[in-house]
Amino acid sequence: MYMPRSSSSVLRTAPAQIRAAAGTRSLSSGAPSIPLAALNESAPVASLTVAVRAGSRFESEAGVAHAIKNFAFKSTKDRSALRIVREAELNGGVLSASLSREHLFLTAEFLKGDEAHFADLLAEVVGNHKYCRHEFNEEVVPSLAADAEQAAQDPVALGVDALFSAAYRGRGVGSSLFASPSSPITVEAVRAFAAQAMNASNIAIVSSGLSQDKLRSLASTSFVRVPAGSALQAAPSKYFGGDYRAALTDAHGHALPNDHFFMAFEGASRANAAPLSVLEALLGGGTSVKWSAGLSPLSQIRDAKAQAFHSALEDTGLFGIHIAAPSAKVADAAKTAAQALKAAADSVSSEDVQRAVAKAKFVLAQEFEGSRVAGHESVAARLLGSSASSLESELDSLSSVKAADVSSAAQALLKGKPSSVALGNVKQLPYADELF
Repeated sequence: MYMPRSSSSVLRTAPAQIRAAAGTRSLSSGAPSIPLAALNESAPVASLTVAVRAGSRFESEAGVAHAIKNFAFKSTKDRSALRIVREAELNGGVLSASLSREHLFLTAEFLKGDEAHFADLLAEVVGNHKYCRHEFNEEVVPSLAADAEQAAQDPVALGVDALFSAAYRGRGVGSSLFASPSSPITVEAVRAFAAQAMNASNIAIVSSGLSQDKLRSLASTSFVRVPAGSALQAAPSKYFGGDYRAALTDAHGHALPNDHFFMAFEGASRANAAPLSVLEALLGGGTSVKWSAGLSPLSQIRDAKAQAFHSALEDTGLFGIHIAAPSAKVADAAKTAAQALKAAADSVSSEDVQRAVAKAKFVLAQEFEGSRVAGHESVAARLLGSSASSLESELDSLSSVKAADVSSAAQALLKGKPSSVALGNVKQLPYADELF
C-alpha cells in the first residue's frame, strides 16, 4: 500500500515455490543463476514478469530509471517496436512495465501455449534492447513529461514521492520515480544505466499459470541469451526527516475539495516489518464492511479520511498516516491521528493485537495473490532481496507478534524525527513536529 508506481484460494503453492526459487540453478556453464517463482499454476491465463534491480534508488542520473521503464517494448536488435506490438496483438497478449523505488517490472500476460514467444520477447527487452535515439526523442521524452504531469495531479502519488524525497533528502530511496524537465537526461545516460542493470545477475522471473518446470525450461532457453554481469548495489539508505509543502490545485487552477497531509517516521525493512505491519492494521483507517466507517482508531476520525501505511523496502521503510480532508479539518484530524499513534506506544490490548494480526495476515496473503501483476511484483521484490521468504514464513512472523512488540515498535517510531508533506492550503495545514 502507498507505494505508487510509475506505469504503464491464497497462493496455495507459494511457500514451496518461493523456497525453490532461492536455490535456482545456473542457466549454462558459468552463467549466473536467476531466481524463479511459479505461482497459481492452474490459472487459465499465463503471465511472466521479469523484475530488474533498476528502480530509482539505483539510477546513475536522476530520471534514467523512469526513462528505461518508458523505453520498454520499443525496438530491440531483433524486433522493431511495430513488430513487438503486432505480435502481441496477434497472440492476444498484453505487455506492461512499471517502476518502483527498487525495481523495474516488465510483464507479459497471454494465453497458455504462447509462453515461448513472450519469454523470448522479455529476454530480448532485457538483454538485447537498442535504445534508439529517435525513439527516445519522439516517444520516450514526451511520455516522461506526461507521466510527471499526471503524477502532479494525483495527490497520493505526488505526496508519497515528495515524502520519500523529504525523508531521505532526494538520495537513494528518496530519488523520485519521475524524471523532471528541470534535470534533462540524455539517451547516452539511459544506455549507460541499462548496460549496468540489464544482466542475468540483476533479475528475477515470476510466472502465473505455468508450472515451475515450465518456467525453469523457459528461463534455460530464452534467458540464456541475457548477458552476464553484476548485481547492482545501492548505498545504505540514510533517513533524515524533513517537510515538503505545496499548494495543490486541479488542472484548471481551482482548489481541490480535500487537502492532503502525510506524516511519517522511519519504519522497518521488509525483513523486519512484522510488528509495524500489525501496527498499521491496528491503527487502520479502512473498513471491512460496506457502509461502515470501521472500528479502528483512524476510521473513527470524523470529517476526514485517515489511513495508516507502512512502505517497507530492502533496508528501510516509512511508517505514517495519510489524511485527506477539507483544509479546516486537516489539523484536528492530524492531531487525533497522532494521539492514536501515541496511545499505541503506551499500550495496546492483546485482543486488539489479535484482530490486527488477522488483518495483517489477510493483507499479506492478498498482496501475494492479488492481481497477477501486483502479485508478481510482491514476490519478485522478495526474490531480489537479501533473503527470499515464503508466504508461510511471513505469516508465521505476523502470528508471533505480541502486544508488547507493537507498543515497542510505536515507541521506536516516536523517538525519531518525523517527516511530513502538506498539499493544499498550506497556511492552514500543520507541521509534523507540532503534532508530536
